[in-house]
Amino acid sequence: MRTALTRTIARITTAALLGGAAAVGAVALSAHAATGTVVTDSGAGVTIRSGNATSFGAVGTQPNGSVEIDCQVYGEPVTGKFGRSLVWDHVPGKGFISDSYVNTGSSGLVAPLCTSNPRADKAIAWYAARSGSTAYQGYCEKAAENSYGKDLVWASAKADWNDAVARGVAHRGDLNPPKGALVFWDLAAPYGHVGVARGDGYFWATSVNAKIGLAKLPYFSSYLGWAWPNF
Repeated sequence: MRTALTRTIARITTAALLGGAAAVGAVALSAHAATGTVVTDSGAGVTIRSGNATSFGAVGTQPNGSVEIDCQVYGEPVTGKFGRSLVWDHVPGKGFISDSYVNTGSSGLVAPLCTSNPRADKAIAWYAARSGSTAYQGYCEKAAENSYGKDLVWASAKADWNDAVARGVAHRGDLNPPKGALVFWDLAAPYGHVGVARGDGYFWATSVNAKIGLAKLPYFSSYLGWAWPNF
């Protein structure tokens, strides 16, 4: 747990979880904001990016010291000054910085969830561009990871789900996953099945009519729930 700082704790609503909008101007669904302190070993500050992953372009640098955070979003995990974090902070009018370099007094969210998730948008677009493809049949976990620009992280969808369960972040049985969340089923034992939620009750995955496709949850039997990608 990080050293406590004076801040406003925003209440995250279910409606906020399902939002989607523009990228760098990531408007939050609440007027509440938070503050934190950027801390890097080099003292040079942290890179501001146009999205919530290191693959997005740099748009500036946030210097060490106090920073305003208008909203936060889950994205690529980064290991920084304050450990490993999937949270990214949006700096008003600038872009996203990894929360692993920001002391907010918490390892979780302290501001509203952003209404945009650029990394999730790219993952969903990846599936949409391959709609109807059979190239990933039998490789659902690989498809999910590849949609996020990753590969060979987990041996199977079930291993991915078990990691979320072990970390206490699995949303068991919840049929309202936010955009970009991974959705899991206990199918094809012992491998399981996984797809990516679109944020409106639908998801993209392999094996939808034996190909990559879009379907409404739960679609398959033995639905397990959802979790944010840990990659």
